[in-house]
Amino acid sequence: MIRRLYISLFLIALVIISSCSSGRKAGGKERKNIPNRKTAELIDSIKQNDLSCEWLSIKYDVEVKSQKVDDSFKMYVRLRQDSVIWISATYYAVEIARFLFTPDSVLYIDRRNNKYYAGNYDYITDKFMIEADYNTLQSLILANGSAFIDQSDEKIRSSEEDNNYYISFIRKGQLKRAIKKEDSKKPLDLVVSIWVHPSSFRIKKATVVDYDEGRSLSAEYSDFQPQCNSYYPNEIVFLAESPNEQAKVKTSVIKVTSDKKVSVSFTIPEKYEPLVP
Repeated sequence: MIRRLYISLFLIALVIISSCSSGRKAGGKERKNIPNRKTAELIDSIKQNDLSCEWLSIKYDVEVKSQKVDDSFKMYVRLRQDSVIWISATYYAVEIARFLFTPDSVLYIDRRNNKYYAGNYDYITDKFMIEADYNTLQSLILANGSAFIDQSDEKIRSSEEDNNYYISFIRKGQLKRAIKKEDSKKPLDLVVSIWVHPSSFRIKKATVVDYDEGRSLSAEYSDFQPQCNSYYPNEIVFLAESPNEQAKVKTSVIKVTSDKKVSVSFTIPEKYEPLVP
């Protein structure tokens, strides 16, 4: 059960923080004075610096800490952009879960309990109380923020803060209410804030806040290294907070390989039982 919680926390962080991207000191030293840019110009620069790799393979060390959990596991991600995302989670070198995401389908096997799921994204939405989709997951894994910015529901505002560009906007319906069952389908207004590096135009920090419920999720990206056409963060720290609890998920890249075709095999053992009838 605890190891399944690790996977849940990691996926929740992936989906919610698709609102985020990253930034490092990739374009040179930090500057005290940064050029003034119009919001539209800033968004265009973010899009131009989104990471684009036909194939990307990443091995992560994932640490999870909360009041009840303090442990780690390995996560392997293989991605063919706009096509397929393959994820495997291992605990002490033993695979405990595997996922295969395409734009319109989800496959999942729970090796610990001999269960599987084959269907659409409704399962993740219902299980984790998150509106999930392929583009959201891909944007988070690639540390790209433009896809999320494109889906903002209100006017995007920008300014300068702490020697970075600052963007804020409202995002509706990304997270479902999980406290009361009867409220589970009511959309929430989430306040999204993003800090963008002035040279690399990658996002250094992002926060998503639900003021109604007193919940927030933040992500900080660091140690960016050149990858494909842009930069990729070697470390991401997610922090989820609510009135009653706090959870921290830290992902550290162990190895990353780009533009090399890899296997995304996925076989459901015959003895496994479906999670959803």
